[in-house]
Amino acid sequence: MKLSVKAKEELLKVLETINDESKGIRIYSTQGCCGPSVQMDVANAPQQGETAININGVDFYIEDSLTETLTDVTLDHNGFGFLMNGLKKSGSCCG
Repeated sequence: MKLSVKAKEELLKVLETINDESKGIRIYSTQGCCGPSVQMDVANAPQQGETAININGVDFYIEDSLTETLTDVTLDHNGFGFLMNGLKKSGSCCG
């Protein structure tokens, strides 16, 4: 995974404003009606089944099952929210 300059700035702002022990960004998958979805949250350490990596000064705890999926992804921020450019969606959305 790659990290844009804007995404790094925004992630560091988020981590600075958290009052607990959160030190990194957890990236994990959840199952929805449209298939798997990639989610992000703040975390203080990797959990079992996660790989800890540092990208441009930001710690990430990535669910092991997502490591290959995120290889060609660039995490970016467009001023409104985070984007995972290059993330391949599986299947079609319901509804």
